[in-house]
Amino acid sequence: MRILPAALFLLLLAGIAGTPAPAIKTEFDGASVEIAADRAWVLLPQGCVTISWELEGILSIYVDDQGKIGWGEMKYCPATDASGPLFEITVENGQLRKYELNVRHFPTALAQSLVGLLLISPCIIALFYLVTLRMAGPIPLNASPVLALLALLLFLMLAQTAQPYAIGGLLGGLGNVFTTRAWHTFGLALAGIVFIPLVFEYCSQAIRKRLRADFLVISVFIVFILLLYLPYGFDSIGQKEEWINRAFLEGRPSRMSREVLTRFFGHFAYPLAEALDSNSFVGFHLLNFLMFCGKLALFYVFLRRLRVDTLSAFVTTIVFMVYPVNSSLMSLRSFPLQLSMLTLLAAVNLALDYLRKPGRLTLLRLWLALILTLAIHEIAFVIILVVPLLWLLRGPRKTWQNFNMTAIWCLVPVLKIIYLLVLASGGLRIYGIHYVVGPVRADRNILETVVYYADVIADVYRQVLWDGWHEAIVGMGENTYLAHTLIAVALTAIAMALLAMDKRAGALPSRRAAILWLVGGLIFILPSIGVGMWIDKYYTEFWRLYVNVPFGASIAFFGLLLLLTAPIRNAGIRKSLVIVVSLLLILPATSRLFVQHGYFNDRANAKASILLQIVEQVPHYDSKARMVLLTNMSLDMLSELGIDELWTHMFDSAIYLIYGEDRPMASSLCILGEACSTNDIDESLQNLDADTDYRDIVVFRLYDDLSVELLRELPSELGGEQNHTYNPERLIDTSAPMPPRALAMLASARRASANP
Repeated sequence: MRILPAALFLLLLAGIAGTPAPAIKTEFDGASVEIAADRAWVLLPQGCVTISWELEGILSIYVDDQGKIGWGEMKYCPATDASGPLFEITVENGQLRKYELNVRHFPTALAQSLVGLLLISPCIIALFYLVTLRMAGPIPLNASPVLALLALLLFLMLAQTAQPYAIGGLLGGLGNVFTTRAWHTFGLALAGIVFIPLVFEYCSQAIRKRLRADFLVISVFIVFILLLYLPYGFDSIGQKEEWINRAFLEGRPSRMSREVLTRFFGHFAYPLAEALDSNSFVGFHLLNFLMFCGKLALFYVFLRRLRVDTLSAFVTTIVFMVYPVNSSLMSLRSFPLQLSMLTLLAAVNLALDYLRKPGRLTLLRLWLALILTLAIHEIAFVIILVVPLLWLLRGPRKTWQNFNMTAIWCLVPVLKIIYLLVLASGGLRIYGIHYVVGPVRADRNILETVVYYADVIADVYRQVLWDGWHEAIVGMGENTYLAHTLIAVALTAIAMALLAMDKRAGALPSRRAAILWLVGGLIFILPSIGVGMWIDKYYTEFWRLYVNVPFGASIAFFGLLLLLTAPIRNAGIRKSLVIVVSLLLILPATSRLFVQHGYFNDRANAKASILLQIVEQVPHYDSKARMVLLTNMSLDMLSELGIDELWTHMFDSAIYLIYGEDRPMASSLCILGEACSTNDIDESLQNLDADTDYRDIVVFRLYDDLSVELLRELPSELGGEQNHTYNPERLIDTSAPMPPRALAMLASARRASANP
């Protein structure tokens, strides 16, 4: 083993010495170019090379933006982030060519190799655990691992002698891979490896152990979620993210491309949704339904594996589902966040499986679940980092088992942190924004910043402990599906009663356990808001912060209920009181979900009705046309009517998907006298006025009652009849049939318009 690093070191020296000096010798458009350096490598941090050039038939030459004459030489001292001088050569006919002379810089090559080694190290440690399944003892520390890492570093350096590389550049190139359908299908296959055996194993165990109560609970979960969907069906219109993401995956240029490097499995479920129905949003709703069922099942299984009795686990899980904090739970907008929660629950259960019986397949599936969790969304990052407390508290004396399990669990988050740091160091935008962690603002000192974040935390606890329940109770009057709500709660009550009467079920937790539940749940709320409060883009969007809060909140809720009923010595009376109080609070919380589902459904249909009217009036556009939806309504009014998301780039995404090949080049919503909506592509309009050139624009008018009219002439504010550039007739075909996708994607809106 010791011979290998020495051999690689000698090869590295030979490679550096034998690397030919870089040179460029070429001709183009009558010009001849000769550029050369006196050697290939700069070995010292402040070292330089001599570069000479001789050019003929050129108009100008710039070297790193500095003007030069056609021949000469210069000293070039590379910086740590540069790969060579850039020559920009313009010939007499105006043609411009750029050439970069590749000078190797040893400190830069070493830094890049160290970064590569840093990325590979967690994978090496993972391979060690996969081969050894070590749990009971320490990791052997001797010279061999150090020599192996040194050999790997020398190998990476040796690769630099053949072809220089930048780790950030290599990772940046993955963006094209992460947008392909093959990549999403690969992610779907990984999810199948995680979940399919999990379902099979747990069902087999339940059948083998005759856990009828657990089957009853899972059945209630499925029916409960089904009742939430029955009033609205599964073919209702998608939300903002579904239009944008789907259009992006089908090839529309989008700012989503900035996020695929960090959330590279964020869209892996989309191929499955499209396989279920490629021309509507049925697939997304069905997946959302299954995901809710899966979350409840996995959370319940997790509690049962912690030896919680069936009644306590069932009540806590139902409260976990309905806890009134997340204002977007029933929106498809929460789809990635909920999917991340589902994979996290799978990872925790797989970790418990591995603690019980270490196995290589279980370990691989555990890591896959964690990779999916962090590659879908970053919101669960802090929860992942505190999960090791689970086995530390369960077995405090199992020192080496806890250490090895923690190392196994933390490999994936550590690798993700390294990955993000590499992306950031390469100048790539993290999560589509310039910076992630909210900075200390110039107008706030450190103390004021601490107070600010303390206020955020206080807002979360206030929403969790009071405001959410108050909103749920007050909102019961808005529930138009009270019968469905009562059926769902009645079903829950029957299940609770059956579980309470089950003689094989254990007793409710003791007073001491209740205190631990309450304190643990309240403490766990803090990591549940986790990384979201530190991301400058998200810390004011509380619905993101609250997505994982029900983990701790539901446990704290039930802990408080147990603590209040602990003085009752009669087990039957105590269980009855727990059931009654739970149902009294579950009723308004469940009602809130029906109200919320209706709210998002109505907003989606409002936007869909506008899209439908546009398609019905103009089913086909010239490929160079731009479409504008003009309105006098303010953004506040658009929000009140539930259509403000059309102001964002959702509008153009929806038009892109609905029309297919018959779509306009770009589409915008413009508020008269103000700005036009944002757009992901270059053909955005900034504003409309009487001086705008309307030769390629088709204008619709959106009125306060959400009716839409194709304008044959411009309104007076935009020049009216005097503006002769506007002629929509040559850009549209009103006699063409409606695009097939419009018939499917807007089906619910078509039914609503037919039956007002």
